[in-house]
Amino acid sequence: MKRNSILTLILLLVCILTGCNKWDCNGDLDGMWQLLEWRDEAGSTRATKQDMVFYSFQLRMASFRKNKGEGLYVRSSIEVSSQQIRIFDPIEYAGDGHDAVLPMSALASVGVPDDGILWIETLTGSTMVLRTNKNDVLTFRKY
Repeated sequence: MKRNSILTLILLLVCILTGCNKWDCNGDLDGMWQLLEWRDEAGSTRATKQDMVFYSFQLRMASFRKNKGEGLYVRSSIEVSSQQIRIFDPIEYAGDGHDAVLPMSALASVGVPDDGILWIETLTGSTMVLRTNKNDVLTFRKY
């Protein structure tokens, strides 16, 4: 009886440890971020915290949300390295269980450039600063 209990416990432990392999894979990047400030290359402010722009990263996906003005909710695929984030294939829900693929310009209002490249200047557990190839700077806080 004791042997069966031990075998059952080992089997249960193996199932638990191998049952879900979708752990965070992007380090400090994973999670939800609020845009605090977006400045263009001339130093002009393009957006602030009051514009309610949010990024979220998990696994190989990102979502972008803007809750002010025209509003926006778009998801995309991402590739992440230690120096950059590449965003591509933005999609939005089109109804009836289908998604619509959008042009990269659909993300312009949240600071994502048409080339989808965001260079990581600072990335900690609470702060993220990204730069575009056009030298726009986006500063975020994790929430």
